[in-house]
Amino acid sequence: MRIALISVLGLLAACGGDDAITVNATQDNFCDQIAQVACHNMYQCCTEGEIESRLNVSEPRTELQCRADFSLRCDRSAADLKDSLAAGRVTFDATKLDACLNSIVAPTDVCSDVVMELPWKTACKDSAWVGTVATGGACLFDFDCTGAPDSFCGPNQKCQMKPTAGFPCGTGCASAYYCGTNNTCAPRLAEGAPCTGTTQCAKDLYCDTTQTMPVCAGRKGAGEACTSNLGCVSNECIPGTCMGTSQQCYTDTQCNSRCANNGAFCTTAYNCGAGNCSISGISCSSDLTCGSTGGSCVFPIQCLPGDCIGDPVCTSQTLEVDYCTSVSQLPL
Repeated sequence: MRIALISVLGLLAACGGDDAITVNATQDNFCDQIAQVACHNMYQCCTEGEIESRLNVSEPRTELQCRADFSLRCDRSAADLKDSLAAGRVTFDATKLDACLNSIVAPTDVCSDVVMELPWKTACKDSAWVGTVATGGACLFDFDCTGAPDSFCGPNQKCQMKPTAGFPCGTGCASAYYCGTNNTCAPRLAEGAPCTGTTQCAKDLYCDTTQTMPVCAGRKGAGEACTSNLGCVSNECIPGTCMGTSQQCYTDTQCNSRCANNGAFCTTAYNCGAGNCSISGISCSSDLTCGSTGGSCVFPIQCLPGDCIGDPVCTSQTLEVDYCTSVSQLPL
């Protein structure tokens, strides 16, 4: 639930399922259901000090006392939401909340895990509370409005849609648009389109600025070639190394040119040593130096272009879940 209970759900800790917890949420008891999951996770996986800190108390509490305190706090936090539920501006889907809470319950005797994907990623993707007020209808809160997240309750207490292409950005564009030139909304860019920043690109794309002309590109999976951390689903690209140095790199352009004999930095072959005119044999710095004698300036030592050694690839996506402390990863 992304709207009224974010501070309450900040105490829920992780994932999995447990036969000791039975989730059966209704419009009237959802705070009790949230409280039992939160307190179960804390009392299974947190230390006494961590529990007291999370409950903001200075003496021990039993798990039942935790549930009572937690449920009361939830009820206060959800006052706006419950008003909308009673007035019919919001509907409640118990099936969605049950699935989400069941995915968050810490497994029996497990307090940490390494996973490829957060267990609640799909189960908690859609909110169990859905606005019913159409555009132009009377509202009190943003979550009253249909079309979330692209709608909001305006200053006139009427539901409005966020601006789309050609309209002023205001407080933010609809999700399929970004705030572009002249502070107006523009459609997010498709894969292969020129870009200057990732916010311009469509969902799941990023702006690949390593290209000569940056373009929106898809993020790569484990083992696929990459040119930056941003280009990987895991947000980690294993880099290469610039030839002759310990400098990390993803592309040749990120490495300095170097002299063939000693690896020193250079921009032209002359930085590595003077050349000799091919006809007269006199010392030269370029073909122009050879003057009327003609010929070309031949350099004994070349300035080699930058070379990134290795094959930068994306790592596998791994997430470390601490069922007591990883509350910041909760999707609600």
